[in-house]
Amino acid sequence: MKFIPLALIPITVLVLLLGNGCASSTVKPRAFEVQMTFDRPLENASLQVDLIGANSLADLPKWTSYSVTEYWQPDNPQRRDASKFTYQYRRGFPVTVKIARDNPLWQTWLKSGVEYLVVIADLPGAATDQAGNADPRRLIIPLDKKLWKYNAPLEIVIQEGGIKLLTKQKTQK
Repeated sequence: MKFIPLALIPITVLVLLLGNGCASSTVKPRAFEVQMTFDRPLENASLQVDLIGANSLADLPKWTSYSVTEYWQPDNPQRRDASKFTYQYRRGFPVTVKIARDNPLWQTWLKSGVEYLVVIADLPGAATDQAGNADPRRLIIPLDKKLWKYNAPLEIVIQEGGIKLLTKQKTQK
């Protein structure tokens, strides 16, 4: 039987604790500049896009499964009560819209524990409701600062076929 010297036990515990701390799964959200660009085929369309702050416990499960078709119905309570930024795009409006990192809505979202940005677009044409990002009218973006380059904006393109995120995540070391 081999014995471990007692002096090594505290060192081993310390190494394990520090090692696990570096690989922590704690989400640390931050405010981002968001750039939304409307694709050329939409230049004659009239549509709305909502950017919604969501926390992982109470909001994300609802936003992942909620019907996008229902969301855009008049007087929908889910939409009405959401903490959101709304942009109404029409012909002649700017093709690219920026939401600054210092927009007061970010502080409201971060104080309420928001960890995700949910983008929902009222795109022209018929679509079938699907869960999460499988629905082309919805894009759920994690706001964890570990996933993105510090100064990189979240670049989103609104297209007839759906919403796309152009910003690449940081490569994990």
